[in-house]
Amino acid sequence: MKTCPNCGSKMDVDVNFCTNCGTDIRNVPVDSTMNSQEVKPEPEVQPVMQTRREQHSANQSDNSSSAQNNVTQQTKSAQQTSNTQQPAFDSEAVKAHAANMWQWFVTSWKHPFADQNGERWYGWVTLLVEDVLIGLGLFIGEQRATGAVDSMLGNSNLMSGSANFTFGTVIEIILFLALAEAAWILAAHLTYKVIYGKSKDFLELTNHVVQTSNLSAIFIVVYFVFMALMGPAGIVISTIMLWLAAIFFSMALTVVVLGDQNPIHDKFYGYFLFIALQFITGVILFLIIGGTIFSQIGSSIPGL
Repeated sequence: MKTCPNCGSKMDVDVNFCTNCGTDIRNVPVDSTMNSQEVKPEPEVQPVMQTRREQHSANQSDNSSSAQNNVTQQTKSAQQTSNTQQPAFDSEAVKAHAANMWQWFVTSWKHPFADQNGERWYGWVTLLVEDVLIGLGLFIGEQRATGAVDSMLGNSNLMSGSANFTFGTVIEIILFLALAEAAWILAAHLTYKVIYGKSKDFLELTNHVVQTSNLSAIFIVVYFVFMALMGPAGIVISTIMLWLAAIFFSMALTVVVLGDQNPIHDKFYGYFLFIALQFITGVILFLIIGGTIFSQIGSSIPGL
């Protein structure tokens, strides 16, 4: 500021004439005290603002970490609750599968060749259960036949037949049947591709074959009941039931291979290929395992 020498009024630095009395104040020196006050720097705000921003960011980071920890704790709590509430054995799901599979059987008995939307494992589960019933039926029938012969001879220690037919033989029978079925279904799969120029999913093809031949399940159950309850007296009926089951399975393979429309190759030669593949795989399986099994069965059951 400047001080007017005439009237003592205070004027700004850039004022040349006193606005009060008009005195020329261009050469009047600037008041040093006031100048120092004028040029005194303003207090810095930026550090304070920066500090506030840093505190705000830190608060946001803390809030984010806290929220993330809460989400993690809630997730763990939900998983623990789910693990606690989930039953070890879902009986309702098993009942639903059993009901659906039974409906699949009933529909297949009414309409063997109809397309069904069943689970992919229905076919092989059915075949494996049938194979187990066949093996167990032979084992139980052999035990009853051997016991009947021992009673007739009056020697309860005569166990020459049973020594040849063990539970291991049952496992071999089940394995042989499962391999033979897999080989023949694979032959049908390859033949279908040759005839129609397209392939079906192997499990879906198995389902189609099994549902077409599902009357075999009835024949095998009857066979098992006769072998288990009647023993040697039911051998004739049991043998007939097994032959019927084998015939129906063979018919189902044929129908599935030849039953579709629009072939790209003649079905007769395709079916000839199918028979050849069945024969070749059957001979190989018989040479590997079947001959030993049939010899054990023949030597263990009296009268065979």
